[in-house]
Amino acid sequence: MVTRPQTSPLDPAADAAALLRRLGFALLVVVLPVATFLSRRATIVLAPIGVALLILSSVIEAPPRGLARVFAALARSPAGIAGILLLVWSALSVFWSPDRGEAGDKLFNIVQAVLLALLGVTTLPERVRASNLYLTGIGAALAALLALALLATRSRDALLNDTAIFERGLTALALVVWPAIAWLESRSRRGLAAALGAATAAALVAARVWTPLIGFAVAAAIYGLTAWRPVAGNRVTAWGTAGILLGAPLFAVLLSPAVALLFVEGSVVREAIAAWHALVLAAPGSFLIGHGLDTALAARVAGTIPAATPYGFPFEIWYELGAVGAALAALVLYFVVRRLDETSAGPAGSGQLVPGLTAAVASAFTLSVLGVGMAFPWWMTTLAVVVISFAAITRGQFRTRRPKAGAKPAGESPSPASAQAQARATGTAGYKGS
Repeated sequence: MVTRPQTSPLDPAADAAALLRRLGFALLVVVLPVATFLSRRATIVLAPIGVALLILSSVIEAPPRGLARVFAALARSPAGIAGILLLVWSALSVFWSPDRGEAGDKLFNIVQAVLLALLGVTTLPERVRASNLYLTGIGAALAALLALALLATRSRDALLNDTAIFERGLTALALVVWPAIAWLESRSRRGLAAALGAATAAALVAARVWTPLIGFAVAAAIYGLTAWRPVAGNRVTAWGTAGILLGAPLFAVLLSPAVALLFVEGSVVREAIAAWHALVLAAPGSFLIGHGLDTALAARVAGTIPAATPYGFPFEIWYELGAVGAALAALVLYFVVRRLDETSAGPAGSGQLVPGLTAAVASAFTLSVLGVGMAFPWWMTTLAVVVISFAAITRGQFRTRRPKAGAKPAGESPSPASAQAQARATGTAGYKGS
């Protein structure tokens, strides 16, 4: 009598959850970077749909852990406390903003992006399959190739002058490429990681759009420094971002004479530093609590502040939220970057994520300093997607160490029930080829 091997029963719920999770993650890391080059509203439309699919997959597979635990963890961390206080201060600033309606809209966009990131992170499984995480590299590669194809088929001036879509796509590419590089590096796919970085650099250099190119270059330098000297790279990023944000008005005052000597009259840099210098000296007290959320752009349009005033995140937060908001934002940046050191103490392979994580922070901060700030909902949503991507990659490091041999005698095979339970624990039940 021939005995057929027992097979694990099918689990339609687990299969459906896995399919929805893959679809949601593909929307976030593959479709979204590509669609950013094609539509102005692609980011703010596709990101909520992708997160909704992640939530639905979590509901089908197991009851969601909820946001309560996440908020409890945030309330116990220095970065979380500073971030919550920053949100509270932003909400309070709405009351002294000249246009409370516009300020309320901006606050809603910020809170929406934060909740989107929290929901995406909390609905991810404890162990994310590698087959899903390789999608990050596919999405970044397709976006870089699309940028090169657009430059090859259309003139650069036409791409940049028609709409801001192309420049927005390049800016997103300079940020979303780092989760992909970090994942490939953690899987020892260094050749693919280098090829992806080279393709991204080629697209940015060919486009000659300075904001994303500088953001990518700074992030690449931080990546190399952190990979070579992790402690030095972490400290340079933590102190550099926090120091630039805190000392921005002081730098504008102190560097104004040097900038006047180094740059010719009419230069963008010279005009921006001179305008900020004049604002600081004219009303230094106004930079204590700020003018209220979403007032920088309105003041520039109304002519209250010079048109040459810089657009970057440091001026925006100092003008709108004052020294209190700038100090809280600097604390968030500092503690977030310093916390990255703890990643290397996690599962095997997590330490290889630290250069990519640090580079992503450096890229986001540099792009924000150069003009991409909280006024753009698509930028806040892109940051949320990058946070979700890195959270998923961190939870994909569980198979990088071989498990220790069990205590069972040699030759004794586990029972079908225990094998099925182990498969479920590792996230392979009901899914082939993961």
